[in-house]
Amino acid sequence: MARIVKFPVTPPEKLGPKKVRKKKSRKPDPEDFGQLNLFAQPPKEAKLVNLPQSDSFFEEALTLDEEGNPEAEKFYLLAIKNKESEVDAYCNLGILKSQQGDLAKSIDYLTKCLELDPRHFEAHYNLANVYSDMGNFKLAKTHYEVSINIDPDFPNSYYNLGLVLISLKKYKEAIEVIDTYINLSPDGDLEVATELIKTLKSFA
Repeated sequence: MARIVKFPVTPPEKLGPKKVRKKKSRKPDPEDFGQLNLFAQPPKEAKLVNLPQSDSFFEEALTLDEEGNPEAEKFYLLAIKNKESEVDAYCNLGILKSQQGDLAKSIDYLTKCLELDPRHFEAHYNLANVYSDMGNFKLAKTHYEVSINIDPDFPNSYYNLGLVLISLKKYKEAIEVIDTYINLSPDGDLEVATELIKTLKSFA
């Protein structure tokens, strides 16, 4: 959804999603992929399916996700089914759905993540991004603020919150949080943020 903001310049794009990269150890069971376990009773029909290269569904999903392989979604769902990094899998599925443009399903997965872990940092941050994309700036603001309370050292939360505050015409607050972003990112490319603060100061 396009954002219409009465502001001297068009605010830049927000910073992107943050995936959960925590990896859990869990050896996939061949039967989860429909393969025959020769020692199981009763016997099952064998199917030829490639086993993952990683030692867990979640780790395999991450690898496929980084490669842009659509099979990542299947492995995240397998991780959830097998109670392996379930919370983090929901979060990353939410990001996948957001990138596919399915914002309703993205919200569904991210809120399921928060039902299991109400203080899940990445879920709050990514949910804020989704609400911002939808133009629901009040909810976006709330979730960015929660993400900052959970992890006050992650700079992107402040930058994106600043953009939301601009959309809400809260320019002085926007200056403060974007300035915090700059202070937390001394080694990054801060030209856009610095210019944005200059514009805000002349307009606030």
